[in-house]
Amino acid sequence: MNQTLRSEIFIPSHLKYFILDGEFKILDYSENLESFSEIPQEFGLGKDARLSFPELIGLEKILLEILQGKRNQFKFQGISRTLNNENLVYLDLIFEKMGSHAIALIEDITAMMNLNQTLFQQVNENGLVIAELTTNKDYINKIISSMGNVLFVTTRSGKIKTVNQAAKQLFQYREEELIGLSIAEIISDREELLAGDRQKLLAGEAIEEIEVKCRTKQGRNLIVGFSCSVIQTEKKIPAFIYIGRDITEQKRAEAEIEKALVKEKELNDLKSRFISMTSHEFRNPLSSILMSVELLENFGDRWPEEKKSKHLKRIKQSTDTMTRLLEDILTIGRAEAGKLEVKPIKLNLEEFCRELVEEFQLTAGEKYQIQLQCSTDLDSIPMDEKLLRHIFSNLLSNAIKYSPDGGIIDFTAMKIASTGTNGEREKVKFTVRDRGIGIPPQDRSRLFEHFHRAKNVQDIAGTGLGLSIVKKAVDLYEGIISFTSEIGVGTTFHVVLPIIGDR
Repeated sequence: MNQTLRSEIFIPSHLKYFILDGEFKILDYSENLESFSEIPQEFGLGKDARLSFPELIGLEKILLEILQGKRNQFKFQGISRTLNNENLVYLDLIFEKMGSHAIALIEDITAMMNLNQTLFQQVNENGLVIAELTTNKDYINKIISSMGNVLFVTTRSGKIKTVNQAAKQLFQYREEELIGLSIAEIISDREELLAGDRQKLLAGEAIEEIEVKCRTKQGRNLIVGFSCSVIQTEKKIPAFIYIGRDITEQKRAEAEIEKALVKEKELNDLKSRFISMTSHEFRNPLSSILMSVELLENFGDRWPEEKKSKHLKRIKQSTDTMTRLLEDILTIGRAEAGKLEVKPIKLNLEEFCRELVEEFQLTAGEKYQIQLQCSTDLDSIPMDEKLLRHIFSNLLSNAIKYSPDGGIIDFTAMKIASTGTNGEREKVKFTVRDRGIGIPPQDRSRLFEHFHRAKNVQDIAGTGLGLSIVKKAVDLYEGIISFTSEIGVGTTFHVVLPIIGDR
């Protein structure tokens, strides 16, 4: 191997690599790399890498951009290969600039892909639960169908002539109370039952089961499935026969099952999105930690303190990233379980906002200018500092994240009064405004959903949890959140929170 080329960059031991010139000619490569190529016999020094890695075909422009420094890297994810005609492996291939050449780093992600497939299989198995619930729905229908049917016989005008025991039990009348009573006293929408079908009934045709609203003697509402037909009495006078069954519980069960099916589908969707998000968001910081640890293990004793500090800082930043992600997930869980509470304490709101701005300005850098404006009457306001931090850390973080070109971010806080049923009530109105990429109209209705991200975020990192946390915190506070946005111009969020407790 060409040690001169390799010395320009440290390559972790778990990665394979090959080095290219601008013509895709292989200048150097790691041991046994040919086993990952499509055509092993075409892989070697001086050969065109596109022959053994056909995924590179058509990437001439991208390779040129990397060599010219116009692009940091280019990544292929999930490349599949069959080793020894039997073992399927998955690879990630990343292009980066290395001196005057390009290096392709190859990582075997077979274990992770297999894990993902296992997790998605579990999600699919949950679909069987939905199918079982649907089967239970049919089972409930059969049980209710086996109950005794109600029977009413009426005159053409609707006066009850005959009833059965099931009718008396269901509607809680004695027989003498029902005889001569208008059927309209029992069937609330009898006219709807017969509408448009009287002539069919008189012609001998039957109306099959129609769901109608009914009332018991005590005024309890029921839903009964009635079928209706007409017979001729001995005096050739038509009599209307109503045969029905109580389907009130069936309809209630159907509604519950429908809710369960919808909830199960929502849970499956959330599981799929959670698996996808966490596998992606945890992988990057974990890879960064692994690389820094290996570098420190191999070269730490020779490096100056400044260089070691740089990698220790990278480890800390990656750890902080994973900690924030876990905290977001736990916050969502606590909110869903009703374990988040508003606990106001007297707070110097202006000082709180200023400290928050200083914290974010420090991490954002000179590219951004966060401008704070507060009214002068915020020195002692009962507020929940933890919930405020959940809300405005996420809003300020998003304002910076989705303003990739930098610029001014406005953060304002001022006391307002709003008239409610109990008179004037003091509130604090906060505004966070950026000049970033904006939110597409089609994404605005779903902006506060878990894991939802707008279509125009492209490769900007994020989990889709921040705004859902903001919304839950504002709702818990019984506040109001709204926003306006324009593509390419920016987004403004308004948050109005009540002042809770005495000052």
